Amino acid sequence: MKRKGCIAVIYNPWRQEAQGLARSIVDLYGADGAFVVSLGDLDARIEEIRPCDLVVSVGGDGTVLRIVRATAVLGIPILGINLGRVGFMTEIFASEVPEKFPQYIDGSPGIEERTMLDVSLVRAEDQQPSSDEQFTAVSALNEAVLSRGAGSRPIWVDITVDGTFLVGYSADAVIVATATGSSGYSLSAGGPIIYPTSPALLLKPVSAQLSLDTGIIIDPSSTVDLGLANSYPALLSVDGIDVIRVDPGDHVKIKRSELMARFLRMGPRKNILPALGQRLGSPDTLKVDPKVE
Repeated sequence: MKRKGCIAVIYNPWRQEAQGLARSIVDLYGADGAFVVSLGDLDARIEEIRPCDLVVSVGGDGTVLRIVRATAVLGIPILGINLGRVGFMTEIFASEVPEKFPQYIDGSPGIEERTMLDVSLVRAEDQQPSSDEQFTAVSALNEAVLSRGAGSRPIWVDITVDGTFLVGYSADAVIVATATGSSGYSLSAGGPIIYPTSPALLLKPVSAQLSLDTGIIIDPSSTVDLGLANSYPALLSVDGIDVIRVDPGDHVKIKRSELMARFLRMGPRKNILPALGQRLGSPDTLKVDPKVE
């Protein structure tokens, strides 16, 4: 990308240092072609962002997830600046901005595309949800999780793939993740890591009882149906942003989205694996921005 058009620098207002860093990025690019947006104002300013060539995320992975939710439909690539500890989805650390940010603007970075999920909730025919229980289909970058919520009893989930029954899980939760999400909650539950740019979907139960507990790789063209088969409600979480009650007989439908998350990357794609290994290292070997500490 060359220095033309405009960029939107979106910062996490709950991080004290984020706004100042966002303004310094605007200064590096040129105030006539860049502007700052608080994450809390993102939805209200989406039309202002629409014509931009680049979105810069200043925060951590949670900031990226919220930005992707709003901007994926626009097809604008994201450059993630990491203010967190790990930053699987970010590209550079805050301390690297003065040196490296101009390289992404004046150099020849590439675009890396990541699979997203379309997640929808289909209520049972006899359910009449209140207005706060309505749920519109959304796109997720990481995962959809059907869980027991605050209760102590496991949930029973019947898994159907493309209309064919696959398995029933008695578990604390069932995760359907993208390759990006495979290094998140699923990994902490013992799931495999999928190469980040793979289109495959991952099905992983959490603390499964008397049933298969290994992760299952699902063909990216398939539709996964999670049917809540027990007699008490559960919770559906989508990228940790949306949390909605799921009642007995309801179904969560998940499939690969037509939208793609697009990230600005520098260097060959083979660099993904060393970066992933570095971020999954022991706490002593994690690359952490000293300013965050």
